[in-house]
Amino acid sequence: MRWLLPFVVAVFVAAFEVSVPDKQLMAIRGHPAVLGCKFTPDPDISNLVVTWQRQEDSKVVHSFYYQMDQLDRQSPEYNSRTMLFKSELSKGNASLQLTAISQKDKGGYMCIVSNAQGTGRASVELTYGALYSEPRLSIHVNSSKVTVKFETEGFPKPDVSWHGEQGENLIHHLELFEQTEDGLYIIKSSYEAQKPTVNVTFTLKNQFLNQNLERPVILTYDKDVATNQVTVALIVISLMCIMFFICIILLMFRRFKKQRFVPGMNHHSGL
Repeated sequence: MRWLLPFVVAVFVAAFEVSVPDKQLMAIRGHPAVLGCKFTPDPDISNLVVTWQRQEDSKVVHSFYYQMDQLDRQSPEYNSRTMLFKSELSKGNASLQLTAISQKDKGGYMCIVSNAQGTGRASVELTYGALYSEPRLSIHVNSSKVTVKFETEGFPKPDVSWHGEQGENLIHHLELFEQTEDGLYIIKSSYEAQKPTVNVTFTLKNQFLNQNLERPVILTYDKDVATNQVTVALIVISLMCIMFFICIILLMFRRFKKQRFVPGMNHHSGL
């Protein structure tokens, strides 16, 4: 029967398992994310050690042993941003909550767990996206055309298009700028339309986060009203010019009168 003992020990050790429910997890900028990790449970957590590390550089994200958090070696960028669900540890749940997600958090994470039953590890890949903000609209008008522009920011690069009144695709001008601090893309997309009517729809799709934005723009331009406004403006400007010249003439006339009559300059010829 002794030959069975190593086999029994091997089976016992192999029974301990660490796993992650999702190999890849999508995180949204500014929101919390829960990195799942399960292990073979043991009601006695006195010997439990849980460590979360970054795969790329082995930086410590969170540590737990001696039945309490041990954050002395935690990497500074994770200070006050991590939490284990301690009431779930005895049930085999070593999931980590990470708050205030930013682009720097994307990458691989390793969940390492050990207790009286054994040691194991599993990894999860955290991907990152940012919902695009409400597009800001600006309109520029000149004598012949109208330029409609939307500006927004998010991540990753979106699909941007403009559509006409019948749903047809329109040629537009798209500018992309990457913001270095948090990696957001600033999208400035514009469309130039000829007067007198503008009826277009701006569409943005963030496929990564399943975000679709559609913003219609309808403008009408009344030539008669515009002509009348120009005419009124010209009349007002003309009247102002006339008044200006009248004031100048009156001022010159007053100066001329003063120069003709100067006190003490009257001379009476004597006989």
